[in-house]
Amino acid sequence: GLGNDFIIFDNMEDLIVHDTSFIQKISNRRLGIGCDQVLIIEDTMKSHNFKLTMYNSNGSETGACGNGTRCVADYLMKRDNLNSLNIESISGNLPCTKIDNVVTVNMGEPKFDWIDIPLASEQNTQKVLLDEFEAFCLSIGNPHAVVFMQNLDELESLDLNAVGPRLEKNINFPEFTNIEFACVLEDKTIRMRVWERGVGVTTACGSGACATLVAASKLNKSSKANKIVLDGGVLFIEWLNNGTVTLSGETEKVYEGIIGD
Repeated sequence: GLGNDFIIFDNMEDLIVHDTSFIQKISNRRLGIGCDQVLIIEDTMKSHNFKLTMYNSNGSETGACGNGTRCVADYLMKRDNLNSLNIESISGNLPCTKIDNVVTVNMGEPKFDWIDIPLASEQNTQKVLLDEFEAFCLSIGNPHAVVFMQNLDELESLDLNAVGPRLEKNINFPEFTNIEFACVLEDKTIRMRVWERGVGVTTACGSGACATLVAASKLNKSSKANKIVLDGGVLFIEWLNNGTVTLSGETEKVYEGIIGD
């Protein structure tokens, strides 16, 4: 999903693939296959309704992964000849649809209350001080901190590997957080770079793109429907009138195989 890469297990026989050390090893780009997240499809034989468990490359379970959900939906739709389905995650139900090569997932409603994000203490969630940055914090099934930069040069020159680790584990975030850095371009689209919780720098982040669009809309920097330009390509995000947020983009299958003992 725009270079945001995943290993998907079709867990038809309830295999033991939830082990933390296994997740870490297979996610390692030198010792294993390598990926940003490992996604495990459970109850895979149920028609139109599937359960998904998601892990970061460090072995921690994650609550939402928009691009990963789109990739899983694309796989299942092709396997079962479907145009729509529902994926159950620990963050709730994620309805998915497909038109041509574009897969859309509804990520649900964003949460803005400090305790739902969660933050460590009650404060103005639109102005959370993170060292030298000010962030708009919210949850899209997982915590996000969106930082708007003054201009594109400032955004592109930012060393994510330097600032990402310390902001992810800032004292404000008891469960750590994803960090998005963004700015509005001249054509009014949004450029975004991301440090993912439990992963690091990635070329795209679906839930992060949703969080960025919502934050930009709340701050009157963007309309409720916009393109988010990431390192790996473009996602289209829309904050619907019913309060939910949809994420749309293309997916690409790299390969499939069987892992032996």
